[in-house]
Amino acid sequence: MSNETMYRQQRTDYPVPAEAAQWQKRALIVGVVGVLLCVAGAVTSLDQFLRGYLIAYMFWTGLSLGCLALLMVQYLSGGLWGLVIRRALESASKCLPLMFVLFLPILAFRTHLYAWMTNPALTERNGWYLNTPGWIVRWLVYFAIWIGLELILNKRGGTQDRPLAGPRPHFQGLSGLGLVLYAMTVSFAAVDWVMSLDPTWGSTIYGLIFIAGQGLSALAFNVIMLTVFTRYRPYSEIIKPMQFHDIGKLMLAFVMLFAYFSFSQWLIIWAGNLPEEIGWYLHRIRGGWGVVALIIILFHFALPFALLLSRERKRAGKRLIGLALLLMFMRLVDIYWYVVPNFAHEQGHFYLSIWYILAPIGVGGLWLAFFFYNLQQRPLLPAYETQVPLLLNQRGHGH
Repeated sequence: MSNETMYRQQRTDYPVPAEAAQWQKRALIVGVVGVLLCVAGAVTSLDQFLRGYLIAYMFWTGLSLGCLALLMVQYLSGGLWGLVIRRALESASKCLPLMFVLFLPILAFRTHLYAWMTNPALTERNGWYLNTPGWIVRWLVYFAIWIGLELILNKRGGTQDRPLAGPRPHFQGLSGLGLVLYAMTVSFAAVDWVMSLDPTWGSTIYGLIFIAGQGLSALAFNVIMLTVFTRYRPYSEIIKPMQFHDIGKLMLAFVMLFAYFSFSQWLIIWAGNLPEEIGWYLHRIRGGWGVVALIIILFHFALPFALLLSRERKRAGKRLIGLALLLMFMRLVDIYWYVVPNFAHEQGHFYLSIWYILAPIGVGGLWLAFFFYNLQQRPLLPAYETQVPLLLNQRGHGH
């Protein structure tokens, strides 16, 4: 049997569900309708639309970046939990070029979001960093690094779909360096795109909060996708409770990590009690914003933490998927809580615009359409990955 015949046979063993093409079409319809509505929003209510668009952009870009980071973590650590979601991680990371293009509206209307770009008095102390040329250059650098990592990892990952005569490429060195670059660039991007909405306030742990949030939303998204995949053969026969259990334990770890970083930031600022720092939190606990903060505490930490302590829940995708959907929604709420109170007429006064809902749906439709397109380009399992036999040998074992 020729290598090409073997490859073709292996490829048909782990096909993407045929329904993925329909999922792509439906997501594309949602995305196109969302784009048309966003154009209408930009014409009728530009400022509110841009805030909603920034919320959407940070959420969906963060999902791509979280999946890219998990892909590198899996290459570094191994583990069947990452093997069964590797194609979803790769497909999500391939959406980064789309997010590069979708940044253009923020770039074009940046002065409507970032007051420091038109008021130099706001950047007297940090003008060396917060200046428009530097902001634009850093955006290009961030995406050059992210897309570069994505391209290299996906190209190397593609070699595991076919037999190779020579040695297979290694991933550990690139992944180790990539995670360092990821942590640095995401931290600076969070400062540039969200924290600088209030240029008079700063936090050294701010980037870590976004890193933890991206990892948590990426894990939640992949729980959803893995649960969907297990409705179809051969994943219904391959995936065992152990894989869900491992991902569930990682979700629990990231829930605690996110809460730890968020609480640490609040505790340090509360202990310091400096007027230039506490104002940021006062704007987020006064009026209706305090209710939003309480919702985040309850449903982004307390409830997920309690539910994920259950071993049985972590081992069942059908029981885990509801929690995963909740965590993704709460990630969107958390970004909303970080973004909107920065603006003067919402400080201390709760405000919810229709564009804060429609923009994430529209951008999400485009993101999901591109995700499902990417997903269909490869089989669900890398046939020549050395861990695949170990995964297949689990059949019949209850775990």
